[in-house]
Amino acid sequence: MNPFGRLFGKPPVIALLTDFGLQDPYVGVMKGVIHSVNPRALVVDITHGVEPQNVRQGGYLLWSAYRYFPPNTVFVAVVDPGVGSARRILGVRTPRGTFLAPDNMLLDFILAEEAVLEAVEVYQQGNSFALSKISATFHGRDIFAPIAAHLSKGRRLGEVGKPIVVHRPISPFLDVGKDKATSGTVLHIDRFGNIVTNLRAGNYLEASTAVKEVSINKKPVRQWTKTYAEAPAGRPCCILGSSGLVEIVVKNDSAAHMLKAKIGHSLAVRWR
Repeated sequence: MNPFGRLFGKPPVIALLTDFGLQDPYVGVMKGVIHSVNPRALVVDITHGVEPQNVRQGGYLLWSAYRYFPPNTVFVAVVDPGVGSARRILGVRTPRGTFLAPDNMLLDFILAEEAVLEAVEVYQQGNSFALSKISATFHGRDIFAPIAAHLSKGRRLGEVGKPIVVHRPISPFLDVGKDKATSGTVLHIDRFGNIVTNLRAGNYLEASTAVKEVSINKKPVRQWTKTYAEAPAGRPCCILGSSGLVEIVVKNDSAAHMLKAKIGHSLAVRWR
């Protein structure tokens, strides 16, 4: 990585994902720290609406977004129920960018698919790239934000932590046409009430041909639709969403409300 390219080329991108919400100053403070270290950094919010402490949802949302960012983006993911404990902080460099996150499976969706070029355990004590005083409750401000800013200026991962080996986790997805497991899970419910599952397919035909029925709370959904507009009113349907995952939707209504679905609920899957 050439730091002079950082100085004179396009501004480096730092992408943030947290469960902090926006009603408190936490996100703004992290951005203030980043810009204090690197005023040129372009800070992009992926989301700060992860359910509090919902690591799996945060991991899915990070996975759904990261591939649309430019190469060399620094991703900062802070969903950290174990902040201040002995849990590690990971720095992982992949062909798509560098990721900073607590070592609590938040990066599992990424690590299941991306090649790891370099990985470190970030120093939490005596790290000259962190803030001088480390709070036990706000590592996002004191460790993640300043280190991300220094990485965006061209510092290398090896300068902020010790090398480690991270292993590829089991994929969180059920790939249509390959996996025939009879149970899946709800990864996310968006603000429209669409239910995002962990069933993944390459295209609509593959998905609709293979999946006969998805049941939530013993309520079966069998009908498929290509678009929201084509769906019949008031009836839950399966659709292949923009992330390549099967979703359950209701036209102009909330599928989650109708089916009483929540993030983490199990799904029963029937294959053709």
